[in-house]
Amino acid sequence: MEYYLINIICNFFLLLVIRQFLGDFLQFETGNRIKRAVFSVCWLVGTFAVNELFHVPVVNLFTNVLLMLLISSVYEGKLIKKLAVCMIIAVLGAACDMLAYALTIPFLGESDYFYSMALTVVFLLVIERVLRITIRRGKSWDVVGKEMLVLSGFPILAAVLLYCVTAMEAGIYRLIACISVLGISTLSVILYNRLAINLGDRMRKIYLEREVEAYKHEMELMRISDRKEQNLRHDLRHHLFEIEGLAKQGEDEKICTYIDELRRTFVDSKQMVHTGEYETDSLINYLLDNAKNHQIDVTCDIKIPEDIDVSRCKLNVIVGNLLENAIEAAAQADEKRIVLTMQFSAGILFLQIKNTYNGPVRVEGGHVLGKKSQNNHGIGLRSVQDLVREQNGSLDISVTDQFFVAEGMIPVG
Repeated sequence: MEYYLINIICNFFLLLVIRQFLGDFLQFETGNRIKRAVFSVCWLVGTFAVNELFHVPVVNLFTNVLLMLLISSVYEGKLIKKLAVCMIIAVLGAACDMLAYALTIPFLGESDYFYSMALTVVFLLVIERVLRITIRRGKSWDVVGKEMLVLSGFPILAAVLLYCVTAMEAGIYRLIACISVLGISTLSVILYNRLAINLGDRMRKIYLEREVEAYKHEMELMRISDRKEQNLRHDLRHHLFEIEGLAKQGEDEKICTYIDELRRTFVDSKQMVHTGEYETDSLINYLLDNAKNHQIDVTCDIKIPEDIDVSRCKLNVIVGNLLENAIEAAAQADEKRIVLTMQFSAGILFLQIKNTYNGPVRVEGGHVLGKKSQNNHGIGLRSVQDLVREQNGSLDISVTDQFFVAEGMIPVG
């Protein structure tokens, strides 16, 4: 009875770890939750039945891979990639199984060898946590960093604890200890996933709030521009009479001056950026207007096509974070100045933001150092660098005597 109970419980927790592995390498289609649950039950029943009927390692391995491949069918990706992932999981599981058996056999008799299965699950969970850190670090900008390292310690400590309890003589206490350790390890995974989801939601909320403010600002500029246009149409007759009178008097210079003044009253000087992409224009104009409110001198040179093949959402996050950092730093400088340059050439989007700054700033290995920068400026830059790397681009940070410089290159298409 004890054997079957441990076997079923360990298989259940092993299934949860396998699904974590699949989620690390493949994208889950959220509409297939019921299918995944059904296929998971098939894996539980199938692996348990084959193991009890045949007790042949090769058959068990083949069945395990086949049923994992069935579960992976609800994930996105090519079949060859899914098969490779399932093979990796199966091989890692077999290696953990052998390691657990080798470590526990001195304490367990031949009749109690099945307790090593609990240690197998914990070992596999430790490997999954390490792989997740490695994979996510290079791919995502919304991962919990320190929390991830802390929570990864749970399965490691659980493995140590489980190794110790295998030396217990009483079967019932050993059983309770194994179940408890597996439960703690699984809860650590669930807790991390919740933290990652909450952080991602919070960052998306901040981004959307900034987008809303940018849209409000752009709508206000459009309202002011429309009002000026209406006033111009209303007063057009008077302006024509004035120009006609000056023309009859031969006052060519006064006519040019009058037209120039008329043009300046109509052009909205607040709309500094016109890329043709409404979302990008709104965000940049909003932030640059904010810079002017801080008495910062802003120079822009933006030449990018309207149909550029790049994620506008991610581009706005990159430019928005860099500009916010630049405004914050330049506002504290004696000479308040920002230079924004965006160019597109040969399939590469070039981005450069220069800002003046106050106080000493150290940059080593592309990272800003110093207490002050670590609390604000450096954090934003690290998130931007992660996002640029996700686009297969690069972001270089440097400091001159006058400017803090962020230069990025993002491949497009």
